[in-house]
Amino acid sequence: MSTATATWSGDDLNAVRRLKALGRSIDQHFVGRRLALDLLEVAVLAHEHVLLLGPPGTGKTDLVSRFAAGLGSRPFVRLLTRFTEPAELFGPVDVPAFQSGDQYRFRTDGMLPKAHVAFLDEIFQSGSPILNTLLTVMNERVFHNGHDVEAVPLITLVGAANSLPQDPSLLAFADRFLLRLTIPPVAGNRLDELLEKGYAPGRATSAGDEHAWIDAATLDRLNRQLAHADLSAVTAEYAELVRELLGQGVTLSDRRIIRGLRLVAAAALREERVRAEAADLWPLEHFWSDPAHAPVVQEAVRRRTGGFAEDPDEPARTAQRLVSEARVLGRQVGAGSPPASVERVLRQLNALRLELRRAVPGNREGERELASIIDTTLALLDQG
Repeated sequence: MSTATATWSGDDLNAVRRLKALGRSIDQHFVGRRLALDLLEVAVLAHEHVLLLGPPGTGKTDLVSRFAAGLGSRPFVRLLTRFTEPAELFGPVDVPAFQSGDQYRFRTDGMLPKAHVAFLDEIFQSGSPILNTLLTVMNERVFHNGHDVEAVPLITLVGAANSLPQDPSLLAFADRFLLRLTIPPVAGNRLDELLEKGYAPGRATSAGDEHAWIDAATLDRLNRQLAHADLSAVTAEYAELVRELLGQGVTLSDRRIIRGLRLVAAAALREERVRAEAADLWPLEHFWSDPAHAPVVQEAVRRRTGGFAEDPDEPARTAQRLVSEARVLGRQVGAGSPPASVERVLRQLNALRLELRRAVPGNREGERELASIIDTTLALLDQG
């Protein structure tokens, strides 16, 4: 691929747009979780793992479950305790195989070794036998089942915990989660929104939530495409960032440093760019190891990216960003698109228009452009 004129293929771009549409769709059901969804989108493109830190009851399980459903799969979800047995994650023992061949195997159908997305709550509570097996599953995507080595189709494993462990023996395992995000409760300053969205009988099983926006095979293809991203414009900046952080005492393993560049490539692909820019360094705000270092990492990264003009989880998102999302949505359908696809885009466009009116009242220029995009999209239904 020539980096001077390279572009992603139409299939790649359409897949990326569907992935972002999935995030927008889920965001409508939550308050203050836009950044978590942004990180999940980067994580599935890079095939990396995410650690969500925070108290119970902040919607982490529901968020991951909805996201996995949009990938066309049911997530493997478990709450771990110190009494959790390996069979609860990897499957029951295959008794006939053991009796006939003296081989200790697990029956893995429907269990973690067959999952595309997994969510393990209280991830650091389980014992060493489970964690040691998870190390191989997460890092090498293989599962040692008896005498066999089975490939694991895992795209991302999302772990949740109240905090990072203090036990040094758990730090190597924790390091497998390249992306970390603290999920605080939102009731303090956004109670009205939480009450409005938080109770909606039947919403969790609506047809829209069951729609598969993008499949695992497509995500595998996009992950392979990251090798074609042009990182030449950010490699020196990345090296300087790493040196600065190490110089300030930030703990970064060699594994994190090497894989951090894949996060930059994934961020560029998510923005439909082949050539990465400084703005694509933003996921690195979340690749710290110690939460105490998070502010230092965030400040260093934002100096290089220009930072967010605002918190993406705050309601006052800029008109420019909302209109930009509407343009992307509008390009997802055209003459000949199925009516169901056009209608889905129209629902999302209308949601953006309502958000613009709420977040930036009186922005006539933005509302006019959104109205024009909606009218153009509506016309596609008349053509059908």
